[in-house]
Amino acid sequence: MNRAKVLSSYLNLLRTEKKVFHNDKRALEHVMNLTRIQFRDNQNETDNTKINEMIDHANAVSHFLVKDLIQGVRKDDKVIQLKFDENTKSYQQYEFVNDQPPQRKKRGKIQIDEEQTTCCGGGCGKPMPLNNSEKSTCS
Repeated sequence: MNRAKVLSSYLNLLRTEKKVFHNDKRALEHVMNLTRIQFRDNQNETDNTKINEMIDHANAVSHFLVKDLIQGVRKDDKVIQLKFDENTKSYQQYEFVNDQPPQRKKRGKIQIDEEQTTCCGGGCGKPMPLNNSEKSTCS
């Protein structure tokens, strides 16, 4: 029974990898080799609990590749377009522009009403002189 489950999860994972990475031959070869190596390394496992955990892990990886993996295509030096398909969870379309930090908003000049301005900025409430020749009456 375990042998059939292992083979089923192995073949399912290989099929999923072929489907997801069909346009990227280098990535496809890499993930398929990793899958083969990991299954080969664990082929002599006899503990049923560990075997079931590894089967669940392989199925979870297959599910992740189909539902959550989003591939990007470089459009130019700064723009990467993300590729979504009908199986990918509904994410919004994003374009990542070279991981630049958000630009700070520039503040405009602060408008000061002449009537509300006091001479020293304190709480005396006396108006500020309009020309520089007059001295402040604050004490």
